[in-house]
Amino acid sequence: MSMPRIPEEPFRPSKEQVVVDLLKSVALEETAIAHLLHAEADKWKAMIAASASGTECRREQILERSGEQAVKLLDVVIMKEWLLLRKMEAAMDFYRQNRVRGADPCDNDEE
Repeated sequence: MSMPRIPEEPFRPSKEQVVVDLLKSVALEETAIAHLLHAEADKWKAMIAASASGTECRREQILERSGEQAVKLLDVVIMKEWLLLRKMEAAMDFYRQNRVRGADPCDNDEE
């Protein structure tokens, strides 16, 4: 069995473009997370307003169930944030390892 080969394509992005695309994907995912958290906050505002007219017992039940759901959502968001951080670090490591020598004024070839 031979090594797999990547087929030729008319457009191959440069390594720099790959890093930019990865960082853009992180930014888009962060935007999606912000929208989820904003929707959760709106849900809580509506729920608190609606529960104000209910009985004390009913309010506690609503808030307890919603609190459990909010904790689950935040748990998922925290895990996703960690994965996005790792993705961003990997993209930056890839960029640092593959940048062209001499393109960075901080590179010192005269050692």
